Amino acid sequence: MKRITIAALALTFGIGLWASRAEAKVDYGDLLEYPAMKGQSAYTFLKIVTSPRAAGMGNAFTAVLGDVDAIFYNPGGLGFIKGGQYTFSYTRWLVNAKLYTGAVAYRMGGNVWGISVVSARPEAYEETTSLQPLGTGRTVQLGDLAIGLAFARQMTDRVSWGVQARRIQEDLFLKTSSTWNVDMGISAYTGYKSLRVAATLRNLGKEVTVETRPFSPPIYFNFGLSGELFGKRSDPSYLTLSLETLFATDYGQRWHLGGEYWIANALALRGGYRFNYDVEDYSLGLGLKHKIKDKDIRVDVSYSNGGKSFDAPLRFSLGGSF
Repeated sequence: MKRITIAALALTFGIGLWASRAEAKVDYGDLLEYPAMKGQSAYTFLKIVTSPRAAGMGNAFTAVLGDVDAIFYNPGGLGFIKGGQYTFSYTRWLVNAKLYTGAVAYRMGGNVWGISVVSARPEAYEETTSLQPLGTGRTVQLGDLAIGLAFARQMTDRVSWGVQARRIQEDLFLKTSSTWNVDMGISAYTGYKSLRVAATLRNLGKEVTVETRPFSPPIYFNFGLSGELFGKRSDPSYLTLSLETLFATDYGQRWHLGGEYWIANALALRGGYRFNYDVEDYSLGLGLKHKIKDKDIRVDVSYSNGGKSFDAPLRFSLGGSF
């Protein structure tokens, strides 16, 4: 068992080191290679933070284990779920766009199965053309959808890995684009106090051609650490600190830092900061948990900085165990 834990930790650190040194490039033939342009990727709705708990912690969520929200960040973290969990959330996103998400995960022996759904809905607008600049009378409604099936396996009491396959569809009004992508991750307890490490590769898929130009999906490499500064997660009150580095193929390297303080196992106060971002750099969050018999019901909300040009993104979720 110790050998499995050591191998998992080595693999986790290896993925993190490789991700932090990776360089995103676009090949323009045999003559030159240029760094990828910022924002040049397909299905960018996959980059939106879906969970108010994660958003409240500055999206430093890769190494937060045993929560159904891990299905959106690191499927390896699902392996530590006990029983079943569910979550449904709503996000008021930028320029009046809306994001709806849902996930369910259930443990069967040493394995955990999960289903996730993400639906992004930009604000509808009236169609205009060069011949009818004041409007055609038709309403344009775009939308994106991702449906995923996840599997996680707890190899030991300290190590878990997971994978998720997702069907992605983007409605561009006059045409629809669809593809598949894969998330994979590994999580482990180091054995040093409560320190946990995790690494994940997200949105891995083939290029998609829009008109005549190919675009890659927004591939992410994350490496994270988390642990309790005081108390234990089994205690009524404890403080968790989480830190991670992120490399995105359509941007570069970024950092996330966040914390969560539980009071009487009923109220959670959260805060976080994301480095090298123009919008949503800092965030605050609040969580409430109530037990009915031996099952939990949770309500979470978060506020993120929208900058000078946008309304602040707000997120709400309802979840629990079953």
